Amino acid sequence: MKALSKDFTQREKILLVILAILLVLVFYYYAVDMPLRNQEESLKSQKDMLETEVDVAEAKVAEYEKMEALLLTMDENDPRMESYNNRTNEINFLNDLLAGTQAYSLAFSPVTVDGNQVRREFTLTYTCSSYEAAMDILEKLNDCKYRCLISDVSCAPVNSEDTLTGAVNVSANAVFYETLVNKTTDAGLPEVEETTDASTTETAEEAE
Repeated sequence: MKALSKDFTQREKILLVILAILLVLVFYYYAVDMPLRNQEESLKSQKDMLETEVDVAEAKVAEYEKMEALLLTMDENDPRMESYNNRTNEINFLNDLLAGTQAYSLAFSPVTVDGNQVRREFTLTYTCSSYEAAMDILEKLNDCKYRCLISDVSCAPVNSEDTLTGAVNVSANAVFYETLVNKTTDAGLPEVEETTDASTTETAEEAE
């Protein structure tokens, strides 16, 4: 057994110490330092992605706030009302306004009357190339020469992966206001239809 033992020289001891230190450093690099660096890079990448998502979300919120502010500026008592029946001019205006969209549809409800005020409710849906284009249409509709009140606006990306520069689908309810003052016709008014029905019934009873 004594023949197998060996006393290391001072130089060999120094080399062994250096080798041990190198092994510890290599172990630390691969077992500790490298995983920490990879984790740091991964966290930084996630942070950048979250910041981008936050920026996009904030931009969308700003657009929706602009829409809400637009709705709040509308006053139902605004005097800009055409005399009944202005339906043809209103439809022509809407068709011209929406002609530049990718697709659109309009659906009108029967008119309702409150005193001298006529309400012509309708729903519009359209697809625009961007949020800015969608906002421009709503602003032009609000500022048109025919009194109009917009409500229940919804706006969503056509593709959920698109940013604010992508196409959007928009839907809204709106009302054109007209007045019975200086009206040119009674056709289509609920009261007139009821009066006509009553007159017809009386005439039929008299004939019997």
